[in-house]
Amino acid sequence: MKKNANIDILNFKENDIVTLYGWAQTIRKMGSFNFVDLRDRSAIVQLIFNNKIDFSKESVLKITGILKKRKNPNTNLKTGNWEIEVSSYEVLSRSIDIPFEIKDDVLAKEETRLEYRFLDLRRPKMYENLLLRHKIIKIVRDWFDKNGFLEIETPILSKSTPEGARDYLVPTRNNGKFFALPQSPQLYKQLLMISGIEKYFQISRAFRDEDMRKDRQPEFTQLDVEMSFINEDDIFSLMEDLYKNIMKLINIDISTPFRKITYDEAVDLYGSDKPDLRYEYKLIDLTKYLASSNSPLFQNHQSIKGVIFDQLLSNKDIKILEEIALKNKTDKLITIKIQNKNFNSNTLNDLISLELKQIIDDFNIKDATLLITRGEYKNVTQSLGAVRVKLNELFNLANEDKYEFAWIIDWPMFELDENNQIVSAHHPFTAPTDETIKYLDNNPLKVKARSYDLVLNGFELSSGSIRIHDKDLQIKMFKVLNLCDQDINNKFGFFINAFQYGVPPHGGLAFGIDRLVMILAKESSIREVIAFPKNANGIDVMLDSPSRISDEQLKELNIKQIDSNKK
Repeated sequence: MKKNANIDILNFKENDIVTLYGWAQTIRKMGSFNFVDLRDRSAIVQLIFNNKIDFSKESVLKITGILKKRKNPNTNLKTGNWEIEVSSYEVLSRSIDIPFEIKDDVLAKEETRLEYRFLDLRRPKMYENLLLRHKIIKIVRDWFDKNGFLEIETPILSKSTPEGARDYLVPTRNNGKFFALPQSPQLYKQLLMISGIEKYFQISRAFRDEDMRKDRQPEFTQLDVEMSFINEDDIFSLMEDLYKNIMKLINIDISTPFRKITYDEAVDLYGSDKPDLRYEYKLIDLTKYLASSNSPLFQNHQSIKGVIFDQLLSNKDIKILEEIALKNKTDKLITIKIQNKNFNSNTLNDLISLELKQIIDDFNIKDATLLITRGEYKNVTQSLGAVRVKLNELFNLANEDKYEFAWIIDWPMFELDENNQIVSAHHPFTAPTDETIKYLDNNPLKVKARSYDLVLNGFELSSGSIRIHDKDLQIKMFKVLNLCDQDINNKFGFFINAFQYGVPPHGGLAFGIDRLVMILAKESSIREVIAFPKNANGIDVMLDSPSRISDEQLKELNIKQIDSNKK
């Protein structure tokens, strides 16, 4: 059966007879007439019934009628110049009362929308988000095909390996043995390079058992890419061309090449390794001004930094910013209001008055609030970086129609975890730079990685690196991470074995499809661009999942469930 979409009425003439299908979005009674908005995924069309109707909102209809021009067109609708005088209709499926209105400015709580996701997806905005997602993925596939890449699927049931986040484990009937869901196809795509594929990509699913955020889900979709015989500039050039094509979807012409910012510069100036570059308010170093002052607030601190905000903040705003700073590893946010290059005198200002005057002169501060914190460098930059982000939220500093891409380069190879143990900043397959490989044995925290992130408007879009292709160097990398020979063999024996058979220099990256769609759709959460997401607690409230399984299933898998509430 061939059916017309609602939008197809634009191809018909007045008085043509048409047959349409869709959902009854609204029902309005006016005298002896009933007006119904019929919705399908293409458009909304007004129907006129001159007799009694027997259906409720969101019922599925088949209607036949005569196409007429509207006396009072609705300019908000694509089909707003037309209406249909219904001559016959059939109710294909009736709907009970709906829990919320199917409209873009829906008032329902997110939990309710997620519980009835099949209704929420009927809203035009949700459809537009999924359509944008579809178009982006189509552009990606067409672009990679044009450039000689092969799309190859890699397994979902994989092996648990240390890659930075907790794995989701899958029990099997093979007693005591588990699969793991992949955090990324990292090892598989490197093995494909060893297999001689040379150019690979995949729209892949990845799984990480991490705490939820507005830009994070336990399962997500990423574009995964790997290439042989390339360097960083090759990857940057290719990906920038891809993004130019993607951005044309929203009629944005971006300039390339993207700017490059070192990791150290990003942290020092923006307090973040994924800075939002649409607005200024960079961090300034005040250590030389205040470290030797008479104020005990600033004495004996490794770093003192500040942000000059060119407005006089209210006490309410200052309190909000103080709370943000305290949540981000500082014990105090010091605020000083400056008007016409002067500051109000108080005990603190008296102690640092000369220093403040010098700061005001050197940075040409006229009317502003100076926000300062001090302590360990890492904590100072993190807290002020969070304050900078909050200032944007409070005062809409960033132009939402602006898209600022940047490559963050020269990352540290290693970092210390909460237990002061060395861990990979990215993953253990990343190659060190030629200039810093000499520190690998004696001072690994000085080693820089050939890794790179692409950031956009304060979000990490993609992360990648040039990989290690030398067996001895890969084993040394594992040992720096305190893996013994047995650990290396158990976790990566198959990988090291492959290194004995000729490994090409290679590298790649992956970027988050969900995050990109979220940014381009101007949504505040990736839950708005995923058909069936988990909520903020990682729960699918529509399916009530995760859920318990039966004792019989546990027995079959040789698993004994322990009540964690019992001591």
